[in-house]
Amino acid sequence: MTQDYGRKGDDYRLSPDEIDQFHRDGYVILRGVMSEEELAPLEQEFERFIRGEVPNMGRDFCDMSGPYDRKFEDFALVNAVLPRKYDSGLQGNLYERRTGSIARQLLGVTATLDYDQFLAKRPAKPDAVFTWHQDLGYWPTGTPDTQTATCSLALDAADAENGCLKVVPGSHRKGLRPHRPLMGDREESHILSVELTDADPIVELPLQRGDITVHDEMIIHGSGGNVSPDRWRRTYITAFRSKACVDFERSIGFTHSHNDTINWETHLGALS
Repeated sequence: MTQDYGRKGDDYRLSPDEIDQFHRDGYVILRGVMSEEELAPLEQEFERFIRGEVPNMGRDFCDMSGPYDRKFEDFALVNAVLPRKYDSGLQGNLYERRTGSIARQLLGVTATLDYDQFLAKRPAKPDAVFTWHQDLGYWPTGTPDTQTATCSLALDAADAENGCLKVVPGSHRKGLRPHRPLMGDREESHILSVELTDADPIVELPLQRGDITVHDEMIIHGSGGNVSPDRWRRTYITAFRSKACVDFERSIGFTHSHNDTINWETHLGALS
């Protein structure tokens, strides 16, 4: 008998195997989370941000692979953080609702949207690299519950050529590794990096348009540059954490904005 899993209105119903894989391996691929018809209005909004047409974003619009002061025409990995903050029309869209249902199945009923993000690797940009990292390395310490479901929607087919996501399965169960600023100073660039060992297995996660990956905040992951001459790799991210965790972050002034005033030595928000 065919099981009632997959896309169902505002929901995407996970199978027991998919839930088990997320907790065992730290990630899961979900196919066809958004249909072609459902992607169209999101893609229009995405393109406004990626073309640099949304004003007053400050550091929330930057090159995620380079320094904050890089000129827009030189961006390799175009990054727009918190797009729903800068365009309220994105709030509560179908992708948010559907990934919210996924997060509640993985984390529990209090799973709450923590942040959103638009990312785009331009074609022929081999330097559009996400260094190996764990998401928790970027976030405050002291949270009551760090469990996260980060959902990454493929707006383009993603593979090794245009820089698809790569993970180290099971690394979420082995603790947080030391992270270092790739460019020496968190005020110069947002990028952090961890070292891999010879024992770390690497798995690539190719996607078709409309598929998503969901990963845990502790899994080691990254991606290579885009060496395709003409293909973009565009990704729409929604990240969910428990309500207690999100409330704690906001209480110390941490919103995931690159414009936040943060004490990077302790990863705690600087209270005013």
